[in-house]
Amino acid sequence: MGFGLSHPVSSKQLYRAGNTNFRVGMATMHGWRETMEDAHSVILSLPKHNDVAYFGIFDGHSGSLCSNYIAEKLVKDVDDMPDLFNEAALAKVCMDCDQSFLDSDDYKNNEDGCAGIFSLVRVKGDGTFSTLHANIGDSRTILARWKGEGQGYEAVACTFDHKPTDQKERARIENAGGTVTLQRVDGQLALSRAFGDRLLKTPRDAPGQDRKVTSNPDFTTFEATGKDFLLLCCDGIYEADIFDRQDVIDWVAKKLETTTDLAQVCADLLDECLSRGSHDNMSAMIVEFKNGEAYATDKPQYIPGPWYSGERDAKFQSAYAADALAAGYTLEQAHEMRKKIEEATASMNTESQ
Repeated sequence: MGFGLSHPVSSKQLYRAGNTNFRVGMATMHGWRETMEDAHSVILSLPKHNDVAYFGIFDGHSGSLCSNYIAEKLVKDVDDMPDLFNEAALAKVCMDCDQSFLDSDDYKNNEDGCAGIFSLVRVKGDGTFSTLHANIGDSRTILARWKGEGQGYEAVACTFDHKPTDQKERARIENAGGTVTLQRVDGQLALSRAFGDRLLKTPRDAPGQDRKVTSNPDFTTFEATGKDFLLLCCDGIYEADIFDRQDVIDWVAKKLETTTDLAQVCADLLDECLSRGSHDNMSAMIVEFKNGEAYATDKPQYIPGPWYSGERDAKFQSAYAADALAAGYTLEQAHEMRKKIEEATASMNTESQ
């Protein structure tokens, strides 16, 4: 909710998950925002569809209620479907989930929203995987397709940003009585599709897909092999053209040449984006199609970032403390952990001299 911090909160949470079919690493960072508004879902085997995994990132704006609600509820609604890969039915589930948020008494006065991406991955008996990718907004999913030894990976776009200036999006917005002003819906929202955003979900009596801002997703489908991987990221990875799709896949692939820790690669990616000028919350997830049983951990790893205590750092300190608390640590514990990191770094620098 704004960029009012004197310094970015560069603390990170690293998540590691895996089963016989998937190896997943993820990292999140608060960044320059006053609040952390991203949420995510990782379900390696859906309860009612054991051969399908679900991976999602939900990038909130103007608050975190919508992103957290959708991250928790949508996967349950999807799992209730008889055929998860029926795109028309899946689109309806997305719009119905959005409407349940808008109709909830708990959120009736809430006006925040979120972009959302999620991937359904079906394990096939021949060692390959069927993937379906849904997009509402401007987060991105990329399939890194292995081209062969010495050739690296091809970045296959699984999602395309929903912007009000796109011809198809502008037509829907204007047909619904809206305008595109300053490249935003009614001069307010830089996305043309999103969950939440109550005031822009008009006309209220129109079908969900015909509203000014809709939660009707676009879909793509691809086949994948054990040599490929998925990268799911919020738009904080790409803002101001920090990375394009092929650039970020090449960057990640180079890191994977020297480490198998997917979560650490994601964390390094967030640090890189911060250094290149990203001002948003950041979330990145890598999904490999290989056995990850030995990789999984019971709880996220919290890595506290630098602390600042100048006269203008009150908002930073408040955001830092909230970020630590969300990770399950008090501010005092975060300080102690940070102290050990700095001592270890100083020791390594001394030894290398």
